[in-house]
Amino acid sequence: MPVRDVAAKRYAQAVFAIARDEDALERWQDDLASLAALMAEPTVAQFLQSSKVEAGRKFEVLEQALPNADAKAVSLAKLLVRKGRTRIAGEIALAFDELCNVARGVAVARVTTATPLTDQGRATIVDAIRRSTGAGEVRLEEAVNQEILGGALVQIGDRVVDGSVRTRLATLKRSIAS
Repeated sequence: MPVRDVAAKRYAQAVFAIARDEDALERWQDDLASLAALMAEPTVAQFLQSSKVEAGRKFEVLEQALPNADAKAVSLAKLLVRKGRTRIAGEIALAFDELCNVARGVAVARVTTATPLTDQGRATIVDAIRRSTGAGEVRLEEAVNQEILGGALVQIGDRVVDGSVRTRLATLKRSIAS
């Protein structure tokens, strides 16, 4: 699922530049995942967003809750608290993962079909994605939705290829009506 929040993408791009320069992509992925999990915890989120708790106390809690995180990742967490953007921590982690995948030549595609994919269908889709993206590796996230009737709906990042029977029928219906 692509990240829609523009601010999250910008934070991820900045962090990605730092991580790439330090050759620490995996470390940052781990730290951002920990940060996202921490800030998604309802009790922690409420505490970090509270105007009744002073910033210094929030920062102490962050340092204690992220003892193994890189100092720069903890600084990012503090920045998010200062800017009131703790809610986007998960999206930052997702956007960072997407950037890492692109850098590693990995295409992650969400494929929705009306019935589970066969091995042959899976191989065909992987081959088509590899050809269209130039990716060395393709990871499929498979979903089944009988409402599409047949065919496939493929999403790679922000790009969607809709080859579903349902969409083809709707297009045909509009064509006939006009």
